[in-house]
Amino acid sequence: MVRISVIRGDGIGPKIVDATLKVLEEVSDLYNLGLEFIDAPAGDNTLREFGEALPRSSLEKIASSDACLKGPVGETAKDVIVYLRQYLDLYANIRPFKTFRGIKSYRRNIDFVIVRENTEDLYRGVEDVGPDHAVSLLIITRKRTERIAKTAFDLASRRRKKVTIIHKGNVLRSYLFFRDVALEVGRRYSDVNVEDMYVDNAAYQLIVNPERFDIILTPNMFGDILSDEAAGLIGSIGLTCSANISERYGLFEPVHGSAPDINPEYANPLGQLLTASMMLEWLSYKKEETEFMEASIQIREAVEAILENGSTLTPDLGGRARTDDVINKIIEYIRKKFI
Repeated sequence: MVRISVIRGDGIGPKIVDATLKVLEEVSDLYNLGLEFIDAPAGDNTLREFGEALPRSSLEKIASSDACLKGPVGETAKDVIVYLRQYLDLYANIRPFKTFRGIKSYRRNIDFVIVRENTEDLYRGVEDVGPDHAVSLLIITRKRTERIAKTAFDLASRRRKKVTIIHKGNVLRSYLFFRDVALEVGRRYSDVNVEDMYVDNAAYQLIVNPERFDIILTPNMFGDILSDEAAGLIGSIGLTCSANISERYGLFEPVHGSAPDINPEYANPLGQLLTASMMLEWLSYKKEETEFMEASIQIREAVEAILENGSTLTPDLGGRARTDDVINKIIEYIRKKFI
């Protein structure tokens, strides 16, 4: 058995997570993956019900599982995902961005990955706030910069062999340190081209020339901000997925939030589905079993087929389909391809 802890989250979260579990149950049966799902409540709803956004029982279930599939949470994100990233030392946040056929986007050939350091920078949360001041400590360490840089360069070696290091070293020496340590790591990779770029210029280049990027290596906060800009480039944040990983554990979540203003019955489940595909790919490497990779590819191909066909899209993508309509179509496609 492969134990997957599940955080359904808030807003549209429970709907799109349950929809995704239907697909995962389908591929688990078809490919004999042996997936077992363990409910680990967390988020705004959990805070209201139990008095804690992340109860100890949920934390124990997550830590003892093989991986975690997380839906979006609301106002308690800091108490849930930020805490989990640090508690489980999920130092690498991997966020791929690629255009899809059938979806309107500003550019047609976007294909890059943001590799974001996930455990320090301003998001470390070392702060002092008084009635007349607020101070946040920006923390960058050699050890954590080296390991995220290695993650980025290893990934670049398997792709188009280019890393762009994002920083603001012309203003803050802490970010200059991040750049310099990352460059030191990059010298070990003779086949990978390296450039560094100020974050404000990077935000501009993402709009005017996104095709120049392959792997974007960033400190924590910059990666968070640039990710939403990148999601706009590919047509919808509802199509974005991410992995939070360490050497031993992986937590997978869509980039988008809980969207409390959207009717859950019409919520777009594709970002959550692509997140599940990332999880299966990671499990394939972890377990050294090709069936997980085959199932991952099937899910992604099904999503791409749905988008290219265009007849079963949720309102955010210009269609009228319900969440369940999309999932039923995805399962239908997977069954046909498997046979």
